[in-house]
Amino acid sequence: MAWKQSPITPTAEQARIEHAKARRVIVEANAGVGKTTALCLRVLRMIREEGADPARILMLTFTEPGAEAIRRTIARLGAPASLAQRLGVRTFDQFCAVRLRRMGEPAAQDLRRPEQVKGAVLAAIQAARDRALQSGHEDDFKLHGSGHLIVERLLKDFERLKGAMVLRRQDEEFRLTPDSALETGFDFTTLAIFQAYEADRLGGGPGRDEVRFRTPGDATYDMACALSAADPVFSYENHPLRVGPLHAVVVDEFHDMNWAMATVLRELLSLYPELPFTGVGDVDQVIHAESGADSYFLRAGFHIEFGRAERMTLTHAQRFGPGIAQALEVFARKPYPSHPERGGRLEVLQLDSTQALVQHLRRVRDERQAAKAPLSEVAVLLRHPSAALDLEYGLLNAGVDYETAGFASYTSRPEMLFVRLLLAAAVGSRDAFTEASFRAAKLAAWEFIGGALPLAGGGDDPDTMAKIINAPAGAFLDFMLEDLLARTPRAQAAACVREAMNIARGDRVPDLVPALKALRMARLAEHVLVKAEAIRGAAASLLALERLVERENFLSITEMLRVIRAQEERQQQDWSARQRLVLSTIEQSKGLEYEHVLIPGLNQGQFDGDDEDERHRFYVAVSRAKHLVQLIRDPGPPSRFLPCS
Repeated sequence: MAWKQSPITPTAEQARIEHAKARRVIVEANAGVGKTTALCLRVLRMIREEGADPARILMLTFTEPGAEAIRRTIARLGAPASLAQRLGVRTFDQFCAVRLRRMGEPAAQDLRRPEQVKGAVLAAIQAARDRALQSGHEDDFKLHGSGHLIVERLLKDFERLKGAMVLRRQDEEFRLTPDSALETGFDFTTLAIFQAYEADRLGGGPGRDEVRFRTPGDATYDMACALSAADPVFSYENHPLRVGPLHAVVVDEFHDMNWAMATVLRELLSLYPELPFTGVGDVDQVIHAESGADSYFLRAGFHIEFGRAERMTLTHAQRFGPGIAQALEVFARKPYPSHPERGGRLEVLQLDSTQALVQHLRRVRDERQAAKAPLSEVAVLLRHPSAALDLEYGLLNAGVDYETAGFASYTSRPEMLFVRLLLAAAVGSRDAFTEASFRAAKLAAWEFIGGALPLAGGGDDPDTMAKIINAPAGAFLDFMLEDLLARTPRAQAAACVREAMNIARGDRVPDLVPALKALRMARLAEHVLVKAEAIRGAAASLLALERLVERENFLSITEMLRVIRAQEERQQQDWSARQRLVLSTIEQSKGLEYEHVLIPGLNQGQFDGDDEDERHRFYVAVSRAKHLVQLIRDPGPPSRFLPCS
C-alpha cells in the first residue's frame, strides 16, 4: 500500500496525541487547532505501525460535514485512496440505522427535509389537541390554528427531546400533565404534540420493528431506546452493536455528544472493554443544545459514563495567529498559543446605524473585487437573525449580493408575508407579491388570523386551506380575507387586523407605523408560534420594519410594497455567477471558516451576558476567522463580551 509523503508537520501537541499509548484517550481542544488532523494522525499510525485493519476502525461524528472533514483530512495526510474508502467513517445516526437492521427491523422511510414530515406534525397537532380536550386539558393546549408556521420549530424541539432523551429519563410513573411538563423544561403543548407524533412515527406500537419513517437523529434515538429498554427485544447473541472484531473507535466533535449518542457509545464500549478509543472535542463549542449536546460528557461525565481515560489537551492555534488567539484566550480563560508569524487581527468597530454597517460591507465588497478575492470568504454571523431586516434591505439597496444560511430572507418570513398581505389588501395592491410568495402569504394570514373556520353545523371546515391556497389575488384580497375575518373564532385577532387595515387604507406612509403597532404582533404570534424566542423574533421583525419606514422616503404604502417585491425577485434570481457574502446564524457556521468575519450587535441586551450558551456562541463566531474579526457595536452600552478585544 503506497503512502504519499504527508504535507503536515504535526505540532508537539498533535504528535503526543498521535503516539499516546493509553487504551482510551480523551482530548480537550481549542477551536482552530487541528482537532480532526490529530485524530486522523492517530488512526493512521495505528494502521501503519500496529497493523490495525482500516475496515475494523469505526470513526464517528455528530454531523455529515464532520464525517466529510475526516475523509478530506485522511486524504490530505497522504493515505492511499483504497485505505480511505475502507475506513468506517460515518455519523452516529448512519451507524445506528445500519445496526437496527440486525434487530430484524424492516427499512424505515428516510425523510431528510422538514416538508417531508410536515403532514405528520400537523396530524400530531390535531391528535394532541383532541386528546387534551378529552382529558380536560384544553385550556393548557396553547396552540391555536393548524400549526403550519411552527412545524420546523416543533421538529427542533423534538430533536432536543430525543437527543437529551428527556422523557425516557423520567421516572417510570411519569404521565404527561401541565405540572409534570414543567419539571422537564418543556411546555405541555410541545410534549403533547411530541407524544402524538412519536406514536404515529412508530406505527402506534411499542416495538421498534414498526417504525414508519425516520428524520435526522431518529436512528440514534431509537437505538438508545432499544438499548435502555427494561425488556430488550434482543438477546446477547443478536445484540445490535456486536459488529465482529473492532480495532479502534474514535469520535470527533465529542462536544456535540448527547444522551442518545452517549447511550449507544457506552454500550459499544462495554461490549468491547479492551477496544482502543479516542475522543476529541471543545467544551466551548457546545452550541447544539437544541440537539441535546452537553459538555458533561467531555468533562466530569466521561469517567462516569464511559470509564477512565488519559486526558490530553490540544491548544495551539492553526487557523489564526496571536491577534485572534490572545483575545480568545482571555475570553475563554484557557491557554491559546499560536504561531507568531501567522496573520490575524481582531477589531472593534463602532457604527452608528445599520446603514453604516451596509456601507462598510459595500467597501469590503469593493476592496475584495479589486483584489480579485472571493466575497464568499466574508461572513456576517448573526446572533438574532430575526432582526436582520434592516441589514438585508440595505444590502439589497446597495447592490451587495448575499446569501442567507440558517434562516430565511426577510421577505419570506411568515410575519412579513402576513403584514405585506394585509397592507396590500388595505391599499388595493395587486402586484405586491410573486406567485410563490402570495401563496405563502395567504397561508400565513390564515394562521395568524385563526387557522380554522367553523361550519354552520359545528366543527371546522376541512376545505378552508385548499380554498385559500388556490384563491387568485383579486378574489382573496377583495372577498376571502374579509370572510376569514368575519368567521374566525379569534375575534380579538380579527379586530387587530381590521384596525391595522383601516389605518393603512389611505395609502399614506405616515399611517404605516400606527398601522403596524395596531396589529399587536406579539399577541397575534402567541397563538401560532408558541415559543417565546419565535414570538420575540416576529415582534422584532415588525420593529425593524417600523424603523425602515421611518428612515426611507417612500411615496406611499403601495410603493413600499413594490420595493419589497423587487427585492424579493432579486433574491430569487440565479446568482450562480455572482459573488455573494454570507449572512449566517452562528450555529450554521460551526465547523466552517472564513477569511473575514463580522459579528454585529455587540451591545448590552443584544449579544451579551453571562449565559453559557451565549458565551459559547460568541467563542464559536470569533474562532471562525482566519485573518480578520470585526466586532460591531453601536454607540450604546457595549456588550460584556467586548473586553476580550
